[in-house]
Amino acid sequence: MLEAKIKFFDIKKCGFYLRGNNQTEFSGLSDTLQKLSLWGGDGREFVNTTTYEADPDNNLRNTYFCNWHRNDVNGDSILILWNEVPNDNGVIYGMNPMDRPGNTSMLTTGFGNTPAIPGFPSYFWFVPERNVFATIRFNHSVQGKKNLDHFLNGFLANKSPYRVVDKEGTVVGYSANGQLSERSGRVHSKFHALGRKQEELEAELLTNLHKIRRIIKRETLQYTVEDDRRTLERVFSGLLGNTPTFNQARTISHELQFEPTEQQLRQIINNYAELNSSSSIRNAGFIYNDGKRVMLNGANVAFVAEINTQREENQIVTPQSLLTAITSQRQALLRPLDQPAFEIEEAVAQ
Repeated sequence: MLEAKIKFFDIKKCGFYLRGNNQTEFSGLSDTLQKLSLWGGDGREFVNTTTYEADPDNNLRNTYFCNWHRNDVNGDSILILWNEVPNDNGVIYGMNPMDRPGNTSMLTTGFGNTPAIPGFPSYFWFVPERNVFATIRFNHSVQGKKNLDHFLNGFLANKSPYRVVDKEGTVVGYSANGQLSERSGRVHSKFHALGRKQEELEAELLTNLHKIRRIIKRETLQYTVEDDRRTLERVFSGLLGNTPTFNQARTISHELQFEPTEQQLRQIINNYAELNSSSSIRNAGFIYNDGKRVMLNGANVAFVAEINTQREENQIVTPQSLLTAITSQRQALLRPLDQPAFEIEEAVAQ
């Protein structure tokens, strides 16, 4: 059994679209993944399976195709990518945790004379039936959602068989047969995915933006953490001479007058959706002028699960074994998708 952190995303676009149109002209999720697998498995070397131009200055490094496998019965599939990490010509540095600050000596790990692309794998479970995918993060892997976005958009734009190119090899449009037509220049490619249920939450809050009067934030504090301890001390300041000592974590709620702009509201929703299980923030939300509270819990579907598969030391989990395990647990893993998109706490009569 392997413990995995799973997070679902709604697929809003995947394929080729006429500009200004939200309906696909051709291709789609299943076709894109199948074409990607054919391209990545055509005999090319691993180093030639990236699909976009890396931008290390903005922390965007290369992503490579590892493998893909599909269940032909239900259409589910597993995509595995390789995410390059910062390195110095294949050398990765570390620091001795017991050294004193100021020491300049670094530890190194490398691959000797063997050419290598340092990085970590990322695993994605695609469910076309529900038009969603999930990131599956193990201890040896990374989530990789940002890299997936760039990788699939890069594939659709730069590597797919639907490209229409001129004599110089420049992409000038897209068509179902790869041939120039009067419409091909107006077609563009797009892959876009949002945290599961985030769109429903945004619609509720944006519709009622004019009603928002306060923001709420609930977080877990540890007395042993200095910043958390200071917050707890402020709570009791003026009420008790000495702040009680708490051996266990405590949840505290902050409530503040706040009327966000649309940009601020979207930023709060997006940032909350990106929080992981290590964050101290437990919930957040807004209070309307009628007292109703809309909480952000449910804006994303993320949880920890035990996946019934094995991994050999220094090996990537194969997509076949991972998909077999997920298929056996499919019903339970998909169940959280049917939970409410967000929490509403009705106003309490005074």
